[in-house]
Amino acid sequence: MQSKVLMVGAGSCQISGIKALKKRGCQVVVADYSEASKGKQMADVAVLADAFDADAITNCAREQAVDAVITVGTDQPLLSVVKAAEAMALPRFIDSDVAYNVTNKRAMKTIFKTAGIPTMPFAFIDAAFDDEALAHIKPPYVVKPVDSQGQRGIFKLSTIAAIRAHFGEVIKHSREAVILVEQYYPNEEVTVSGWVIEGEAICLTITDRVTFHPDIHIGVCTAHEYPSKYQRRYDKIFKQLTQQICEAFNILAGPIYFQMLVGEAGVVVNEIACRLGGAYEDITIPAATGVDILSLNIEGAFGKMPKRADVTPITTGITYFSTQLFFCHPGRVLSQTPVAEIEALPYVLGTGYNFDVGEFVPPTESASARAGYVIVTGTSEADLVRHLKAVFQKMQWQNEAGENMIIEGRRNVREDMNSI
Repeated sequence: MQSKVLMVGAGSCQISGIKALKKRGCQVVVADYSEASKGKQMADVAVLADAFDADAITNCAREQAVDAVITVGTDQPLLSVVKAAEAMALPRFIDSDVAYNVTNKRAMKTIFKTAGIPTMPFAFIDAAFDDEALAHIKPPYVVKPVDSQGQRGIFKLSTIAAIRAHFGEVIKHSREAVILVEQYYPNEEVTVSGWVIEGEAICLTITDRVTFHPDIHIGVCTAHEYPSKYQRRYDKIFKQLTQQICEAFNILAGPIYFQMLVGEAGVVVNEIACRLGGAYEDITIPAATGVDILSLNIEGAFGKMPKRADVTPITTGITYFSTQLFFCHPGRVLSQTPVAEIEALPYVLGTGYNFDVGEFVPPTESASARAGYVIVTGTSEADLVRHLKAVFQKMQWQNEAGENMIIEGRRNVREDMNSI
């Protein structure tokens, strides 16, 4: 009998999951708030239901009588997935208490503090806050919604007056009445992707998460680069913190995606998630480690939990990669280099566009304006740089003025990897 699966979310980050489910012969139901999500074009059933609304997702799962509920590549819908699975007694990696703690920054930061996990000084404030509530935090400040994603409503600010002025812009992206204020830490970001089996964290890839300058679009990612230039120096710390987090949050099984910050004072933890990353880790993790993390995620949603051997990395020959999450100058797309031409290059693992010819690319205000991705490999740092240059020379999106709209990706400047 054909299995029926609910994929929560139908955007670009869920496309690979939808395709993989279809390839397995599953009937795929997708649900999100938009009628135009690209994943809805390839699903068997498309439902209009807010992925952030656990009751709506649970109702959808019941009405469709699904055999499994899943999401990939996105933070907040995880809580809806777990609550729906619990309500229908379906398999899930974590329970709803854990899902809440890793999707709500108020709960998350509180556990960090209680468990002694290094993080920056923080406070939660409502619209009527007193200045004294932020006395322990040095400027500049970072303000965030406690339950949003995609870098929406996040600002780096210099004064308390600026926090008051931006409070409304932050809170509109939240379902709560408080916002998070953190002390800004000059840093470079590192992401640990892995899997947990019976409470043991297995780190699969550690990548540099390249972002826009924090004064422009704080936290908006433009690339993931492997291996991290900090891996040799801080490898033990990254792995110790990963295990400590899993124990503090009672994460016993499933995928993990932890963001850490590296600066002059060392490593601190920024945010965590129990999901497959949204930077096409379903492509890069198998290429670099031999671990098919998307298949493991799908099998777990049906109750087949992986064994330790299933998540043990092997040597694959992929030693360097850069996942470029590129943006464009705003405007209407007149023409594009076909994806097939880019993927025909021997050093390209995958490519995808988020906008089609004729569509309008909006100004970059958050990750939602991302234009597409391309994953490029190399046998050395210099080799990777050459390949990236060649890709961006070949990949052209022209606007109505005949100009290339693509903004060539930013990269972290690496030290000699052998000296770290």
